Amino acid sequence: MKKTVAIFGSTGAQGSPVVSAALAKGLTVRAVARDLNKIADRHPEAEAFSATLDDVEAITQALEGVDAAFLHLPMPVGPDDAQTWLTNFMIGAKRAALPLLVYTTSGPSGNRYPESMMIEASTGGMQAIMNSGIASIVLQPSIYLENLQSEMIVPKLHSQGILDYPPLDANTQIQWTSHYDQALVAVAALTRPDLAGNAYEIGSKGALTGEMLARELEPWVGKSVTFSPLSPADFGQRVGDAIGSPGAAFALTDLYSSLAKMRTDEMQVNLLKIEEIFDVQLLSIKEHLANWQANSESLNQS
Repeated sequence: MKKTVAIFGSTGAQGSPVVSAALAKGLTVRAVARDLNKIADRHPEAEAFSATLDDVEAITQALEGVDAAFLHLPMPVGPDDAQTWLTNFMIGAKRAALPLLVYTTSGPSGNRYPESMMIEASTGGMQAIMNSGIASIVLQPSIYLENLQSEMIVPKLHSQGILDYPPLDANTQIQWTSHYDQALVAVAALTRPDLAGNAYEIGSKGALTGEMLARELEPWVGKSVTFSPLSPADFGQRVGDAIGSPGAAFALTDLYSSLAKMRTDEMQVNLLKIEEIFDVQLLSIKEHLANWQANSESLNQS
């Protein structure tokens, strides 16, 4: 029998690839987001359902009758948003008797990282999910590769060929996670209730130093690229100023200050194990960047 899955945040950067991957795998998809028109435009093959994480009743209705659900939390605005959203979702999931939840922490989490308030908060959310009584699989990505597509994150990359992110030492082998690879693992997990109760660190193949990444970026950027990282504090301040959020400045400074304390190869994840467990083929950073370049060329020709 064909399984039905609910994908929350279905029009966003994380949820949209999960919808596409689930449809490609032959699953029936209930795409959940705020804007029904946007869902219909982006995912015409999916069932569009309007709900936000502020509305327990809508969450409950979105989850009724599905075999599994994918959840990530939006970027919080207030200090209590994440806890409120998780609580609301868990109430709705229990009311709907959700059989399986696949949850992504949307960034580094777990006890192997140096002290960080942001990582501790993410880990706390993961633990709340695991202890909720809802059958759950948790995915723990590293920093997202798609950050490199944001001018706010890398404002000098295309204009000057300067890669000043991530704010880590030049010798650090950076573990990235593409939204695409996260989606592959998430969709595989949605059909694996036997894995409930487990958490998995995930990523994309090929941990690279900043200088190695700069070289790989050159075909996509179209010019020579130099890695010249900011300090964690300067990076956090830049992004915080760009979005008018002192809280974001603090959180990003805190996160990358923690990652900066890790030794050369400590960020790396055993991705062969992930491929074996979930029966997926993850892409390398080089392959992702080649896809970005191909997409850019296609857009320029259209």
